[in-house]
Amino acid sequence: MVRAGMRRYRVRTTEQASLIGGSHRDERGQLDFAQVFGEAGPVRLEIGFGHGEFLSQMAASHPRERFVGVDYDELRATKTAHKSLKLDARNLRLFTDEAHRFVRFRLPPASLSRCYILFPDPWPKTGHRRRRLMNRSFLIDVTRAVMPGGRLIIASDTHGYALQALSNLTTIPGAWRNLYAPNGYRIDIPTRFPTTFETHKKSEGCTICYLLFERTAAAAPEPVPWRGALADDDGDAGDDAADG
Repeated sequence: MVRAGMRRYRVRTTEQASLIGGSHRDERGQLDFAQVFGEAGPVRLEIGFGHGEFLSQMAASHPRERFVGVDYDELRATKTAHKSLKLDARNLRLFTDEAHRFVRFRLPPASLSRCYILFPDPWPKTGHRRRRLMNRSFLIDVTRAVMPGGRLIIASDTHGYALQALSNLTTIPGAWRNLYAPNGYRIDIPTRFPTTFETHKKSEGCTICYLLFERTAAAAPEPVPWRGALADDDGDAGDDAADG
């Protein structure tokens, strides 16, 4: 069911559509960011951009950089494009796809300078935790996509999930440097552009756990064999910080 406030995003303007790169149903193969943006250079990616507060403001604040967002919801893509255009931020492209499939099949190796994973669905029920995004297979694929010196930024109000991601990253030896050592994480640090979800959770008195990693020059492990639907299938493949 579509909420009343989102119904207006069912129809895209031509300007909004110019920022939306396509969906898993009609776009396949590895992206060429030089072609997508008309120039070469590193890219910042937000996985699960939600209602677009963070991504649109980041793009507006860094007009000489390139930003990419992926989310499964078509209406959210239109809404984020709308917010970006209001801020005159045209240096971003939005894609609608399942997150892991997008990272695995569409991102060139070592193409990202930043990767933001802000408040992914924690799937809190025990029986649903297998659906969590930040498993080892996914994080290996993220490792392959981030360039040496690039950063991975993670935030979650579900501390157990954040620590699970921390644990999974330690199983990729030598690939990441934890910038929040010695504890490995930080709680409730100031953020430049909080998401709607982050603001809501803080207003409820929840504490937020943040992780920050820097990619080393070590080679990434080989990908885990893919078990989801492939990029040319019609089915689904399975299943938003502090850096400015």
